[in-house]
Amino acid sequence: MQGFFQGISFRLAKVGVIVALLVGTLMSAVQIYIDFKAQKETVDNQISSITDMSTPPAVRAIHTVDNNLAAEVVEGIMVNDFIVAVTIADENGREFAESQRIPRTSNTIWITKHLSQHLKIFSAPLHIPGPNPKGEHGEMKFVVDMDAAFARFYKHSAVVITIGLIRSFFLVLFLFVAFHYMLTKPLIRIAAQIKQINPGSPGEQRLSIPAHNRDDELNQLVSSGNQLLDAVDLALAKRRAVEVVLRKSEEHVRQIIDSLPVWVGARNRDGHYIFANKALADFLQTSPEAMRGSHVSDFAEYFITDPQEVITLDMEVIKSRISAQIWEEKWVSSGGEEHNMHTHVMPMEFYDEVVALVVSSDITDLKRAQAQMEHMAYHDALTDLPNRSYLVERLEEEVRKSAKHKFYGALLFIDLDQFKYINDSLGHPAGDGVLKHVSQRLMAIASEDDVVVRLGGDEFVVVLTNLGKELPTAILRAEEIGERIRAYVSEPHFYHDLELHVTCSVGIVIYPEEDAGVHELLRYADTAMYQVKEQGRDAIQFFNKYMADRARNVLVMEGDLHRALEVDAFSLHYQPRVDVHSSKIVGAEALLRWNHPERGMISPAEFIPILETSGLIVQVGMWVLERSLRQVKEWQRMGLWTKNMRLGVNISPRQFRSSQFVEDITATLEREEFDAQMLEMEITEGIVIHNLDETINTMSTLCEQGINFALDDFGTGYSSISYLKKLPVSILKIDQSFVRDITVDRNDRVLVETISAMGNMLELDVVAEGVETADQLELVRRYGCLYYQGYLASRPVNPNQFELLLEKHEIIITA
Repeated sequence: MQGFFQGISFRLAKVGVIVALLVGTLMSAVQIYIDFKAQKETVDNQISSITDMSTPPAVRAIHTVDNNLAAEVVEGIMVNDFIVAVTIADENGREFAESQRIPRTSNTIWITKHLSQHLKIFSAPLHIPGPNPKGEHGEMKFVVDMDAAFARFYKHSAVVITIGLIRSFFLVLFLFVAFHYMLTKPLIRIAAQIKQINPGSPGEQRLSIPAHNRDDELNQLVSSGNQLLDAVDLALAKRRAVEVVLRKSEEHVRQIIDSLPVWVGARNRDGHYIFANKALADFLQTSPEAMRGSHVSDFAEYFITDPQEVITLDMEVIKSRISAQIWEEKWVSSGGEEHNMHTHVMPMEFYDEVVALVVSSDITDLKRAQAQMEHMAYHDALTDLPNRSYLVERLEEEVRKSAKHKFYGALLFIDLDQFKYINDSLGHPAGDGVLKHVSQRLMAIASEDDVVVRLGGDEFVVVLTNLGKELPTAILRAEEIGERIRAYVSEPHFYHDLELHVTCSVGIVIYPEEDAGVHELLRYADTAMYQVKEQGRDAIQFFNKYMADRARNVLVMEGDLHRALEVDAFSLHYQPRVDVHSSKIVGAEALLRWNHPERGMISPAEFIPILETSGLIVQVGMWVLERSLRQVKEWQRMGLWTKNMRLGVNISPRQFRSSQFVEDITATLEREEFDAQMLEMEITEGIVIHNLDETINTMSTLCEQGINFALDDFGTGYSSISYLKKLPVSILKIDQSFVRDITVDRNDRVLVETISAMGNMLELDVVAEGVETADQLELVRRYGCLYYQGYLASRPVNPNQFELLLEKHEIIITA
């Protein structure tokens, strides 16, 4: 029964009843309204007719004062059953005749009151005819019962409403039956057929209805339904075909992933593997199938990281949907071999959950190569001894230890005497053999805690540690070891069938020295060594009071430098930077020069270190920047300098570290209205090594303004790939010490080629410094250097001479 009341037939019948009632009511209302208007007009006409018929006899009755005639008129009017009272009176209100009866009662009086008045009074004036009638001579009044007058109308309306209801009932009944047989019953049949459709093969079942429905909407529904079943059946067939293809494709993808040289795995938030490729499974001595469902802790023996840390990282990646990287993750193979892995952990949608996709690349070989590069950065390629970079760091550490524990050490600066003659007469292979022999003899003399360093060329340094807490004892021990070194180095060196002899000059300084840092100690030892050279070589010499006096002379020069800055005695020379391919000038390096009023031109190597140590370098550095910017602006105005050319300005460590460095540079550029993209700041590796993060922040701030940075003298200091990757530099300058002997020294060629290749891989412009011959230019061009500087193009020249070079636009190399 519930299904019947929810059926379409019943709902349509319900709608039909409502519609029929509304339409029937509306039509009946219109019919009743028309009948009401007609009945009202009929009543009005009757009243008018009664008035017209009764007025003449009533006038005669008043004129003749005939009460009987007036009574007859009244009785005649009262014959109409809807009139309940009649009165005839003269103009003085005297009644001639009057009659009335009680109005009838009925159930329609309330309707009458809404449509009109129940008892309505009508009056008619009475005029006596004559030649000069004036005013009214009487009045006839009668009261009409409007309910009685509309009684016929009420009966007719009741009949109309009753017939309308009966008509609506039979109409609804007919519509219900018609809907049931024409619509509901076929739909029930179609619904039953749809329930019987097999979801796996919908095309096997067909929808149908009795044939007498012919080409109506139901037939179209059945036809469309069958077409839909065919389409679904075809789609399912295509889907099955696609699933087959997808399974094959998935298998191919799996084969590709399994063939990748990286480890690929996926773990859920609980740390269970849901997928692993063959490379990962092979390393863990299992299979991809066996790993599915395994917990990460099951393989704890293969990696050093705590499994809980691994799960925690996976959870963070899954929750945040942000990838994470583990730059270096250590794993251990079943054979005990350690592997370094670079791992990416990424969120991945896997069916109805998010998992952590883990991709690990084996960087073991890369780490070995990096370690080798770092070893090369801190060790000499020829002798495998530590180099200057290592020396500075280690010596700083030893000086701190000696000051803390109150013991003495010594620094021995060793330079081979007349070593150049061996290279010149027998060639560099012979010289390299001697250098290797010397390094081996120095290592044999030095203790395990001592440090033996090759600074470069034929210069060595030996750091003697912990020589005792008494200064005389330390001096004696340092002297003894110095003499042993001198004697041992002097012993014959055999190269092929040749017996070679070489001596050495040794300068010694005891540390800790008051107010002397690493570089001061090296300078003191170097000074002592040169004292030996001046005295005839092949001896040892301690840094003494006389040498200290010479060091004090530096103070005199410092005063001269102050005055030079005050009187504007400095000048700038410019050395062109040249494209190795086109020979066009692409920029210039501004170089500071000082013409002393008494000593003449002073070498920058002599006065610039004093500027640095005194702090004057900050002011002088800003002077160099301002003067060079103005000079380039002048050349630009003359049309000799283009916007794609760069001005190189050397920035000293102390200037770079000054608190107002960035502000001073920015203010100078704005004041001089200079395009920052034409400015190139050249910094040394010594600036970088101290507080790398602060260095990067300072450089990045200036780079945002358009300033370029060049790493100057690369390879002579703290050469390290690790910081080179982080620094925002765009130019790498190879030190001239490597270029000088590039045509005859294989080690220098290897270094230049390596540095150039590394710079190109890091997308840096590589500049070779100190190019003096066409052969050197050819080699640096072949090794990938983009630009060069050196005497081959031009010595540093004054602005007027440099203008002549700019006017030529390019450097002409003559054989």
